[in-house]
Amino acid sequence: MKILITPATLEISDNHSYSKGAIANIAYNLLRSLSKYEIELYVLSKGLDITRNLPNNLKLFNLTNSRIKNSHYIHTKAFFCSIKLSKAILKTQNISVISQMYLPYGVGFNPLFKAIRDYPFVIGMCELPHPLLDDEIDKTKKYIANIGKKFLFSLFRKTLDYCDMLIAVNEATKDLYSNLMPRKKIKVIPYGVDLERFKYSPLPFNHDILAVSRLIKRRNLNYLVEAMPLILKEYPDAKLHFVGSGPRKEILQRKAKELGISSKVIFHGNVSASELVNLYRDCYIFCHLSFADGWNQPALEAMASGRPVVCTDAPHNSMVVNNKTGFLIPYGDVNELAEKIMKLFSDRGMGEKMGIEGRRKVEEEYDWNMIAEKYYKVYKKVSEGGS
Repeated sequence: MKILITPATLEISDNHSYSKGAIANIAYNLLRSLSKYEIELYVLSKGLDITRNLPNNLKLFNLTNSRIKNSHYIHTKAFFCSIKLSKAILKTQNISVISQMYLPYGVGFNPLFKAIRDYPFVIGMCELPHPLLDDEIDKTKKYIANIGKKFLFSLFRKTLDYCDMLIAVNEATKDLYSNLMPRKKIKVIPYGVDLERFKYSPLPFNHDILAVSRLIKRRNLNYLVEAMPLILKEYPDAKLHFVGSGPRKEILQRKAKELGISSKVIFHGNVSASELVNLYRDCYIFCHLSFADGWNQPALEAMASGRPVVCTDAPHNSMVVNNKTGFLIPYGDVNELAEKIMKLFSDRGMGEKMGIEGRRKVEEEYDWNMIAEKYYKVYKKVSEGGS
């Protein structure tokens, strides 16, 4: 079975890093795991960062091999090159399935309309859409994007019309897409986590809190800083660790200074994969307070590491089981946040139990090998005429 993954919607990287977001490494892990099956993968990408040897049946094409870093140029070049190269591959290879990875809701589309009409067509890695606030996109770009959405939505709908199976990361995403296409054509397959990289370890004997996130308004990291004075009254050795960079760093630093807790709030910036593993291992609790996201990959990594998690009660946190692998709390409630963190600090047995349950859950439901098997079964089924 030969699968063509087009257009080039994603960068693909074997480097685990959150400096550019998690999706490039998620895509790599999925493709690498899929390559263990008797298939050939022809994957078009808009950027490659690969240091490891690839199996012969995983063929990656970088369509933006240029020194120009302008994102609009890269996207435009990848778009037009995808059309040309895809047609060449379809002409020379006996392709069984066309697949598209990561379809941005409402604006994403596949330009190969004739091909996706004539070939079995699968769309994968579909997440919930989320807003981009003013510290993520400037007003001019936002205005242009809003105009573009009106035109692109019809192409988005047309792409869905030709889709034989769409893969959503969770039930909330499935519910959203079922408003636009038959529910029977949507299958839930989440992202996986690297269980070899993120290994279980017992809780440390400290009161350290970890947040792994871009430092942007949407992630509501200020609530963690505001909760710290309440926590420090009961646990004066507590520390808050931020991993990531972004425009809110100075704002968070000023807030910590105003509250007199600067020495208790540590900004690590973007770190290497090995440093991140150590930070998960050395923290007692992981927190993620975004009000809207497509998916929460750091929560999966924290659970794999055996850490209880405290997250907002939002659809993108579907991997968290309330009161079992951590706590889901209302958005914006600083007192509830502090209370749940201190509850875990005061009851080590509860924290250990949640950490063990979190590890068990990711082993049973989020192992990349299991995720790849589910994708493979979808590809095989549609290639044989099923849906």
